[in-house]
Amino acid sequence: VYDVAYPILKKYGFTATLFIYLDYVGVSSKAITWEQLRELKREGFYIGSHSVAHSDLSKQKKDEDRKAYFSRLKKEIFRSKEIIDAKLGQDTFIFSYPFGRQNQTVVSLARQAGYKIAVTVDRGPNPFFADPFLIKRDQILKRDMDRFASRLKTFNYYPLK
Repeated sequence: VYDVAYPILKKYGFTATLFIYLDYVGVSSKAITWEQLRELKREGFYIGSHSVAHSDLSKQKKDEDRKAYFSRLKKEIFRSKEIIDAKLGQDTFIFSYPFGRQNQTVVSLARQAGYKIAVTVDRGPNPFFADPFLIKRDQILKRDMDRFASRLKTFNYYPLK
């Protein structure tokens, strides 16, 4: 994002929203740093939470009992917001469910943590009455590029002569 997308977006006057998971901030030379995130924020980018470790929050792990699962959910959802808020001096209000997956408990905890919106990767419309904690959006992977590009072609030139 920082080395490739950011310069292109900046050149054309665009910003973006980044959803970060904390365990990978600053861990290698290829990972984004907190200082880079602060720069992006100064340039108008929005930094949202994508949890601490990017684990599937919708399922209890095989070695977890109910109490351990709930504890993991609270850490992933609450702690990620607390750290981003502190490091970037903001009130993080958007949460992106890892893998786009959630359940009723995860949605409830996202609300309790103080987020105002949470996004999935379920494709579809978002009417005005949609649950703000189940916002749909397209996930675009490398294998989806041709289909994605075709969706951008919405204008066809028709001469009027």
